[in-house]
Amino acid sequence: MRFTLWISIAPLMLGAAPWQAAAQSRSNSHSQAFANCLDEFWACDRSALSVQELQELRLADQDRNFQNCFEGFSDCDKRKLNAEQQQEVARENRDRNLQNCMDGMGECHVDRLSDQERGQVAQAARVRNLEACLDGTGECDTTQLSADVKQQVVDADHDRNLQNCLEALGECDHARLNSQEQRDVARADRERNLRECLDASEICDPARLTTTEQREMADAAQDRKVQN
Repeated sequence: MRFTLWISIAPLMLGAAPWQAAAQSRSNSHSQAFANCLDEFWACDRSALSVQELQELRLADQDRNFQNCFEGFSDCDKRKLNAEQQQEVARENRDRNLQNCMDGMGECHVDRLSDQERGQVAQAARVRNLEACLDGTGECDTTQLSADVKQQVVDADHDRNLQNCLEALGECDHARLNSQEQRDVARADRERNLRECLDASEICDPARLTTTEQREMADAAQDRKVQN
């Protein structure tokens, strides 16, 4: 009897398998369509969405638009913001504009600043200009500097040129060195050449070595042969 019952049920179960597979396929396809709409992919078919999914999609669109407005992105539609969101966005825009003005970077609207903020921005610009003058980087407007600060900038520039000459790095203007500094630079250059020669470097210039240094170089070469 059980065998007969199994024979009767089996075709029904076998027939149900393709139906279940088709239902699962439709469910996966629908889920993918909903995901495409949430992610704003081009393959978004809103007509295939339920009322609840459309509501979720509208909320997601509102959240995404608010984030775009808050971050200052161009694809912001302020008409879709509620009153609270508009206040948050306006406050963030003011803060971002002030920070841009303080940093001297990005878009800065000075006309949107208060008198106090304009004073802060002017002070930040003076500090930024002083740092550029002292570091020798960026644009330096010496007309904004006092006499004492100008001398500090001249001294810093001289020290930077001397260091470049001593290390043979960067721009070096020997004409700006005094007699002692020129001797220091020449000595540093000879010592550097000796080290290169002792290390068997290709940039060694043996012709610049003294007799004693040439013997040191020969001894170093002999030591390398022994070690090898």
